[in-house]
Amino acid sequence: MKNKKKQNLRRSNILEIVAVLLVLVFVNVIGNYLFTRFDLTAEKRFTLSDPTKKMLKELDDQVLFRVYLEGDDLSPQYRRFRNEIKDMLDQFRAYSRYVEYEFFDPNKLSSDEEKAQFYQELRKKGITPLLDADDEGSVLTQQVVIPAMEVSFQGRETAVQLQAADLMDRSAAINASIENLEYNFVRAIHRLTYPVKKRVGFLLGHGELEKMDIFDIQMSLVDDYALENVYLDQNVTALTGRVMNIQDSSVSVNNKFDVLVVPKPIHTFSDRDLFILDQFVMYGGKILWLVDALDADMDSLQNQPQTFATRLPTGLDELFFNYGVRINPDLIMDYRCRGIPLMNVDNRMQLVPWYYFPTLVPNSNHPIVNNLDVIKTDFVSSIDFVNNGDGINQTVLLTTSDHVHIKNAPVNIQLADAMIKADNQLFNRSNLPVAVLLEGKFRSLFRSRLTSSFTGLDAIGYKDHCDTTNQMIVVSDGDMIRNGIGMSEQGRFPYPLGYDRHINTKFANKKFLLNAIYFLAGDEDLIYASSRSIDIRQLDKNRVEKKRAYYQFATLCYPVLVVLLMAAAVFVVRRMKRNRFLKAFSNK
Repeated sequence: MKNKKKQNLRRSNILEIVAVLLVLVFVNVIGNYLFTRFDLTAEKRFTLSDPTKKMLKELDDQVLFRVYLEGDDLSPQYRRFRNEIKDMLDQFRAYSRYVEYEFFDPNKLSSDEEKAQFYQELRKKGITPLLDADDEGSVLTQQVVIPAMEVSFQGRETAVQLQAADLMDRSAAINASIENLEYNFVRAIHRLTYPVKKRVGFLLGHGELEKMDIFDIQMSLVDDYALENVYLDQNVTALTGRVMNIQDSSVSVNNKFDVLVVPKPIHTFSDRDLFILDQFVMYGGKILWLVDALDADMDSLQNQPQTFATRLPTGLDELFFNYGVRINPDLIMDYRCRGIPLMNVDNRMQLVPWYYFPTLVPNSNHPIVNNLDVIKTDFVSSIDFVNNGDGINQTVLLTTSDHVHIKNAPVNIQLADAMIKADNQLFNRSNLPVAVLLEGKFRSLFRSRLTSSFTGLDAIGYKDHCDTTNQMIVVSDGDMIRNGIGMSEQGRFPYPLGYDRHINTKFANKKFLLNAIYFLAGDEDLIYASSRSIDIRQLDKNRVEKKRAYYQFATLCYPVLVVLLMAAAVFVVRRMKRNRFLKAFSNK
């Protein structure tokens, strides 16, 4: 009887083990066909955007990522960065069997000559090795790290610098780089899978910003788009190419650019230039307008306490009105603003609020501005929508704060305005649009105002409306795209776009403008990938140093203690179950 009870107990245990094994095998088999994960992090760091997942699932050939941030001697911060890179690559590989990756440590090259040659080749590809100085543990160590990767697809390669290092300390740079990992990976795949670059034109010839003023935005676009500075000069083929069919004399028209950027024009557009822009839109061309309504400028206040801002005679008002929007001839004074340095009564420089420099906090869920940080502006005007009856969809992207004062042109700008008390009676306007998106089938401005100056319309392929839905973005601050310019012994150099040197802060201007161009170019996958925001919880270095021995003991011993306690609990539970089982059989 006793042996029979033991056999039944043994059989029961075997059945339990077999059942567990079968469940594990079943889960693994299902896992080969179905993938899911539960992301419990606050910032959803392990969740890819839907466009990224779609792009990965559409891959049809191997994409190889070769990462150079590797080594046993990496500092804790770069080790964390390396692990974040691997986690992101594992996520990519989970959604596509064509994603492969490898980590390579350049420090393992056998000779110094090989290392020097390797670093030289990387520099030619745009990859810059960095010096990592680590002071962890009261010992200063230095080594060369390469937070970069090369990506290859179908015989094509591209190099990507993964660390954002401009004007930030190392911790901030690594944090920003981790936030941009998905964006950098998607951008690399996008660049390789679409080898023919879309074309982005920057309009010149009407007093627009100079090349140095838009250096940073152009450098940020040059790897993904074919850029060109373009002059209209009343030439109808400046933006659109035309080919005449000899048989029926018909004209086929194709835009030369996918997106046109108009960065702060100040001179008048002729009717013929307006016609060229209008026809570019009619044939599906997208435009990012960055236009000032008034000629306000801080340079005018350098040597005098006040200046007058008057209307700029660009001649664009009627064109905008026709498309459904109006940039008002006014200046916004916003309680939420940046400061400027002014001399106080003690002859010392101090930052005082300058209401003409609003800081915009995006609160829309539109992809262009979703999750964006604060954006800085200089002398911005309000925008009104016009109900033109053409069914244009009008979306507000950026607005002021809820405490705003409006000054209509001509505006007397005084340094004394910085001392105005921002009370509710004066700052009584709120949430005024300053950047808007227009979508729809635009109608030509010239459908009702063609003059004798436009002859041979059939010969130039004139079109009076868009056949399909088109898009444009209007921003009432031309300086939003301007990067600052500094001086050094070597000459002038551009600051990063959005950087305010007075408060050593970088605003989100570049991210907003890149998103705007990506959206207009139809590259929304780059927008979603760039909107990731990850909080890195930093350790308190002083506390870690004081309690180093305790934390070392805790990390080594506590896990072992927990395992022992769990084993003891399992042993006790199994013993209790066995005793109950034996008692039940003995009663029988």
